Amino acid sequence: MSDTHHALSPQSTVSELVDRLMPQQTILRQNRDVQGTTMDGETVLLDLSTGRYYTLNRVGSVIWEHCTGHHTISDIHAILCDRFDVAPERALDDLVTLVTQLTQEGLLQQERR
Repeated sequence: MSDTHHALSPQSTVSELVDRLMPQQTILRQNRDVQGTTMDGETVLLDLSTGRYYTLNRVGSVIWEHCTGHHTISDIHAILCDRFDVAPERALDDLVTLVTQLTQEGLLQQERR
């Protein structure tokens, strides 16, 4: 069986999986079956249950780093706006898009506060 590699980036279309109206109540947590390593600002994720691996760019790496089960979407949005020179609307779009992709792939879990 060969490994499958997926490059995830926040520039995809936004799905309805993430509730944009309740970002203060949505907590993000990494799936326990996913291992990640960050080097030179990029993160490589390996889903141990499927053998698939993924790469995240700098923005995706910051998002992943804060999906600890303690931060809400609003918290991570504030971190992105503080760390990167980006319009708040663009930061939220990128965040929601990537969180949706990670959730669809089973790498990330969302919980309501």
